Amino acid sequence: MDQDDIEEATAALKGQRLGWWGLLQITGCTGLAVYAVWAGLLMPGFRRVPLKLQVPYIPASPKQVENVMSLLKGRSGKMVDMGSGDGRIVLEASRRGFCPAVGYELNPWLIWLSNFYAWRAGHYGKVSYQRQDLWKVSLADCSNVTVFLAPSVVSLHGGGSW
Repeated sequence: MDQDDIEEATAALKGQRLGWWGLLQITGCTGLAVYAVWAGLLMPGFRRVPLKLQVPYIPASPKQVENVMSLLKGRSGKMVDMGSGDGRIVLEASRRGFCPAVGYELNPWLIWLSNFYAWRAGHYGKVSYQRQDLWKVSLADCSNVTVFLAPSVVSLHGGGSW
């Protein structure tokens, strides 16, 4: 299709009204696209997770990441983030010298995103993101653990009594 054909089609469409059928098609396609994004990006992390434990992914703000880092100030060693989301806390911990820095997350798309961010920041291989249930992870060798979860999830397990 060359440029003239595109211009002719655009000119022909400019004079037409959308109508109820066109509006219905746009609405249906938009709904389908939203569902596809939800099913592809968010739902995989919720499979095999009880309904009461399913929480939406909400990324930590830069201020929240800084608050977590201020709590870890003066510490060293292994740092683990339970429910790491897109990995920004793990990545910042690695930048500040925590080694190893590990994130545990259920959603495989968020793990992929975490690894992409680590690669882009030059920390790929220095951080680790694993798909594991955070309630089943052994923390025996961990000296620094962060848990940045919805209060409803933490309260279901005794307020975080690992």
